[in-house]
Amino acid sequence: MNTFLQHWKPISVAAAVTLALTACSNSSNNGNDPDNPPVDSSTYAADIVWTEYGIPHITAEDYGSAGYGVGYAYARENFCTLMREYVRAAGESSRYLGDDGDLNSDLVMKLYNGDDRINRMIEEDLPGYIVDNLTGYAAGVNRYLAETGVENLAQGDEGCRGAEWVREVELQDVVRLVHRAILVGSAQPLRDYIVAAEPSAQMAKVALPEGMSPDALIAANLTQDAFEAGIVLPKGGAMGSNAYAVGADASQTNSGILFGNPHFPWQGPQRFFMFHVSVGDEYDVMGAALSGLPAPVIGFSRDVAWSHTVSTASRFNFYELELNPDNPMEYVYDDGFREITSETVSVEVMTEAGEVETLEHTFYFSHYGAIINLGGINSLLDGWPTINGSVLTYYDANLENLRGLEQWMNMGKAKNLGEFKNALRSLGIPWVNTIAADRYGDAFYGDISVTPHISVSQADNCVRGLLQSAVTGFGYLTLDGSDSACEAGSDEGTVAGIFGYDSLPKLETREYGANANDSYWLSNPRMLLEGFSPIIGKERVEQSRRTRATFSQAESRLAGSDELGDPGFNIDNIRQLLYNATNYTAELILDDVVAICRRDDNSEAEGISMEQMACDLLAGWDRTHQNDSVGGHIFFEFWKELRSTPNLFAVPFDAADPVNTPRNLNVNDKAVIDAVQAALGAAVATLADAGIELDKPWGEVQFVEKNGERIPIHGGSSDMMFSVITSGLEDGEGYSSIRHGNSYIQAITWDESDCPDAYAILTYSQSTDPASEHYADATKLYSSGGWIDMPFCEAARDAQEIGRVTISE
Repeated sequence: MNTFLQHWKPISVAAAVTLALTACSNSSNNGNDPDNPPVDSSTYAADIVWTEYGIPHITAEDYGSAGYGVGYAYARENFCTLMREYVRAAGESSRYLGDDGDLNSDLVMKLYNGDDRINRMIEEDLPGYIVDNLTGYAAGVNRYLAETGVENLAQGDEGCRGAEWVREVELQDVVRLVHRAILVGSAQPLRDYIVAAEPSAQMAKVALPEGMSPDALIAANLTQDAFEAGIVLPKGGAMGSNAYAVGADASQTNSGILFGNPHFPWQGPQRFFMFHVSVGDEYDVMGAALSGLPAPVIGFSRDVAWSHTVSTASRFNFYELELNPDNPMEYVYDDGFREITSETVSVEVMTEAGEVETLEHTFYFSHYGAIINLGGINSLLDGWPTINGSVLTYYDANLENLRGLEQWMNMGKAKNLGEFKNALRSLGIPWVNTIAADRYGDAFYGDISVTPHISVSQADNCVRGLLQSAVTGFGYLTLDGSDSACEAGSDEGTVAGIFGYDSLPKLETREYGANANDSYWLSNPRMLLEGFSPIIGKERVEQSRRTRATFSQAESRLAGSDELGDPGFNIDNIRQLLYNATNYTAELILDDVVAICRRDDNSEAEGISMEQMACDLLAGWDRTHQNDSVGGHIFFEFWKELRSTPNLFAVPFDAADPVNTPRNLNVNDKAVIDAVQAALGAAVATLADAGIELDKPWGEVQFVEKNGERIPIHGGSSDMMFSVITSGLEDGEGYSSIRHGNSYIQAITWDESDCPDAYAILTYSQSTDPASEHYADATKLYSSGGWIDMPFCEAARDAQEIGRVTISE
């Protein structure tokens, strides 16, 4: 029997009735035209063909049926991961998920994902065909559950077999999950500070030390150190990416080339899933999306390809509100006062005694948004009021933003880069840059993402007083909330409060553009972008080493100086840039490091020290993190010790040469030489303590274990290189705790045929179910340096077919 068919389970009559009723109650229309009113229908029908490595190709005649097929195909491999996120998005993790529950997250989800808000967003903000698509997705997920049964669901780290929180889902669940994902750059990282704002327990103003003014106390104590462990935002830490858009002038052909390389978590709902969706004659896109999304958000069509990288722009800004001295529930606004309002939510919590309790919490709001308390970061920001007689509030530009759902659909429909850029004008993309290319040789980079409309003038003139200046200096723009002139502005044709397309940084080129999570400023060394609001990003500042690696290897490729053949990019050499796994930081400093550590070589003495052995291994290391390379783990531990050394480089950063500066280890500084020697000794000690031999190949040191098999994983730290794998050192094992890094990687170009020339890999494979055939297959392919030849056109799809089914209800 075909092993694919062994997973197929017949649906019971009772389940079929339930699914039919669910579809009837949830489906609002199946029309393709968003300008026409919804058509009442309860019928879904989708053809699904699976190709090698478990990629589903869903073909349908309407958007509801397309969602139905995608929901079913995704649930088949990742149902438990998806269901767990539905629980979190509904604010139910403290009730059901035990130690994985997060009470503050639940409270904020009850606030921002409550039934009334979600239903209003569905009714007012989503076109009918998108509602159909999401409703169909829920029906597809439910179909898988009905076929499989709770007692037969996946086991393993992300499994949920027999879990009481498994249930059927509906349209509102799908929308809640999407909204939660959109708020990953604002409400989610701020959740603890939103919950902490409780005036009833904080009405007394913080007492000043005798003889000290508020400004003096703030200046002395509100320091950068106070914020180092504070708010964590997705700006290249937990999530990041690299991407190139190559135009005809930098290509070895007349077509564009797109290379996308997101660095996302290897566990949980931010894992990518590869799939291909075709709806009639109007939508045909292959690519990948995060858990719970019904269409690819990174991918390619017949004519256009795109990727995303996490943007430096902030999705929120703070305001300081001066409180009414006579009524701390009012704040100054222009010449009067405004009232602080409140809203109370309730959540269910499972106690240690195994009983369910209901907890209530009240949130407080200015007209800008929720009041926050940053006292958890610094005590001077605590209190209601703070030491400054104020409270902080925040404006969330992404709150209730569901525009991306339709925007990604329209991006996929584009026939060329002109149409694609027009699709970006709706400003729904929540927190990422967009990098794109088309078959006609045009390339594009833009930070066209939802960002508060705080102008350069406002950033210069509305940050007033030491408290606002201090918090702004720590990277969180904080304005005077008492002045209406400091309110977020608007651009014509764009949702109020955010920058419009024409006000955001972008590069349109026939050469190339790139991004690796630094700001828009450096998207091409010859075409720097300047003059934008600091809330979008910084200009004329030192770039990360990964950004420099991204552009250094691109410039070498244009010059043909990198041993990859003739100048210019093609579909093969652009992929090789990643799989080379070159350590850019080692290329900058290793020769000098080896010269320093060999100064102490006492080879005539009996035996050889571990430091001398490490030095010799580094001297012979090929400066890559390929699986067979020896020495990479020594350098990794060495660099972690050395990187914060003052005055490390002899040539400082130069804004006129951001790719090549700073450089040259400062070998004339004795403190730097001492730091190099100490760092090598510390690296050797770290590896010895962990029981890791110095001469082990990288693939034996860094690996992932799936079903008892160790799979070598190439790539290394984001702080050193282009090809990113973030892993923790486990005693006696190695770097076996891989948390995030290379994920869905795609490379696309075009030739004379209608079919894109596309390759991709999903590093962690399609499935979180250890019993699936697609739990480790793509991981092994990545390990061996392989790629999936993406079967976009029907003939290629059929040639790779491993199974197919038609589902309907």
